[in-house]
Amino acid sequence: MEDEKSEKPMIKFIGFFYLCAMRVAFTGHRNYSETTNNKLREVIQGLIAEGYTAYLCGMAEGFDIAAAEVVLALKELSPQLELHCVIPFKGHISKMPSTEWAERYARILSQADSIITLAEQYDATVYHQRNDYLVQSADCLICYYSGRVRSGTGYTVRRAMKKGIRVANLYADSYQIQFFG
Repeated sequence: MEDEKSEKPMIKFIGFFYLCAMRVAFTGHRNYSETTNNKLREVIQGLIAEGYTAYLCGMAEGFDIAAAEVVLALKELSPQLELHCVIPFKGHISKMPSTEWAERYARILSQADSIITLAEQYDATVYHQRNDYLVQSADCLICYYSGRVRSGTGYTVRRAMKKGIRVANLYADSYQIQFFG
C-alpha cells in the first residue's frame, strides 16, 4: 500500500494517552440521488457529535464522491475532521465516467488528509480489496444501499454487518435513518 500524501495516522498521541479516531466508511450505488445530501449531512453531524472524526472514502462515482464532498464541506466548520481516500489502484481516476466526475475526484484528492492506494494496477480483485479495507478500518458504515445483493455496495454492507459494526442506510424512502448492528 502506498500513501501518495504525507501519512497522517488515525491514532494520535495526547499526553500519556493514545486517542484512536473513531472511523466512518462510505459505500453506495453509483446512481445515487444527491437529493439525499441533506440526510447524509445530518447523519455525519450526528456521528461527529458522538466523536467520529475520521472518514474513509472509496472514491467511486455516485455516493462515495458525494459523501466525501459533504465531509469536506463540514470540515470547514469542524476542522478536526479527516478525510482519507482509499484508491483501489493507481490510475483509478481514469475509470470515472465523465470529465465532471474526474474533476470532482481530483478536487477531493487535493483536499484529502491522506490518499491510500491499495494496488499498483487494476486486476479483478481490486474493488473487493478496497471494500474489505474500508470495512476492516471502520467503526461505522454509512451506505446508500437499495438491497441489490449482487453489487459492491451489497458486498460491503454484508461484510460490515458480519463484522458487527453500525450501518446507517440512507436509501430508505422515509427520512428515518436505519442503523443495523
